[in-house]
Amino acid sequence: MKKMKIGIVFVGRIYTPSAEERKVKDCDLSDPEKLNYLTDEKFREKYSSLIRGLLPKDVDTFSCEVESETDAIDLEEADAYVLMPFNAIDKVFAVIHSKNRPIVIYTAPFDEIWSYGNVFYPYFMRDVRKIDGYMGIDPDVYLAESEKDFSDYMAALLVRYKVTNTRVLCIGEAMYEPYHSFNWGYEIIRLIQAKFGIKWFHMGKDRFIGEYESCEGEGDPDLIRKLAKNDRIPKEYSAAACEKTERVYEKLIKDYDVNAFTVNCLESTVHTSCHTTSCYALSKLNDLGVVAACEADATTLMDMLITSYASGEPAFMLNPYLFPMDNKLFVSHCTSPTKRSFSNDEKDEFNAYAYFEMRTLPCGLQILKQPGPVTVTGISHDKLDKMVIVRGNLIRNTAFPSCRTQVVIDLTEGSIKDLAEHYEGRHWALVYGDQSEKIARANDMLGIESIII
Repeated sequence: MKKMKIGIVFVGRIYTPSAEERKVKDCDLSDPEKLNYLTDEKFREKYSSLIRGLLPKDVDTFSCEVESETDAIDLEEADAYVLMPFNAIDKVFAVIHSKNRPIVIYTAPFDEIWSYGNVFYPYFMRDVRKIDGYMGIDPDVYLAESEKDFSDYMAALLVRYKVTNTRVLCIGEAMYEPYHSFNWGYEIIRLIQAKFGIKWFHMGKDRFIGEYESCEGEGDPDLIRKLAKNDRIPKEYSAAACEKTERVYEKLIKDYDVNAFTVNCLESTVHTSCHTTSCYALSKLNDLGVVAACEADATTLMDMLITSYASGEPAFMLNPYLFPMDNKLFVSHCTSPTKRSFSNDEKDEFNAYAYFEMRTLPCGLQILKQPGPVTVTGISHDKLDKMVIVRGNLIRNTAFPSCRTQVVIDLTEGSIKDLAEHYEGRHWALVYGDQSEKIARANDMLGIESIII
């Protein structure tokens, strides 16, 4: 995916250092021009560096100054603009707004810098709220009230950029949730493209099986056994096809140039035709940074995209079980990533088993998740317009008759009853850490209501 490009724009040049005004005695206003300073290269580099330091790490930036309507018209294209206002008139803001890119306004503290720009940008914000509201469009303009607030806005805009530039490959039939309607299952795929601008590629299962059968070389029958902390796959089973499936998925991901993936591994004939499951392959893809969901569940793939992009962590797709009497959340599935975070190389160990729902097939993975804070999310299956965000503490791994990776979670503050009454989605997603604020901010940018439990 191409990096997000952010333009840091100094709107106007005239300002007053607040430290200079504080030296004035008797509030003498007889010479109102005496405290005018002009921004220069040193000044712009100082604030450009400050702003760049508050931006997400994986973005490209440029900085420039704009003093006139013509300058604004010719402004270099960017995926978002940070505007630092000085003396330029509000028409400049309107021209930049017409480029249809998000705008975040960053102003220095009053005790640091005074400028006429702080009277002009509120005019602009007032006008675009009213005019865009009349036209029925989102102004997409934000004012940062602190350095943290600014960083949070930019991180959320990066999530939106990543979502709208995501390319998905789906293998097999669409999941028929919600309401067990095949129409709705395929309409969800259309909604994902229409609402978020995602590019969707779809491959039929017969064509996929042809790709699988034409793939040269057999899989390594011992790789997964060697990687597992405990190998509990029956000795007569070969895990070769599991490893081969992962290689075929990686080839298709490269061929289609996609960064997200899902496969109808449960209801279609992919499992039985290839004599394996996708559990290991999907776990590995999520470790590699390719957001990957099973069962061709398009809505949960969206949930995982937002949750993973916002948190910077690989997401675990799961089935949630709600126990209100003791306020416990139990979750399980077989495709959890082993990486704990994209920011380091730490991995969770795993045990390898036969697949839980079809015991004649290898393999299902039991990822041994680490105790501590986690965030669980579930997006609405019908409109993709609401998301429950659950804050909790992972207590322990378990051994119930369920999908192989399974853990118990205590809710941090909310109640299971409240969660049930605000339930959305079917499969959910889990990441390490309390990521609720980051995910909710990203949802705001994507037009999704957050329900924090």
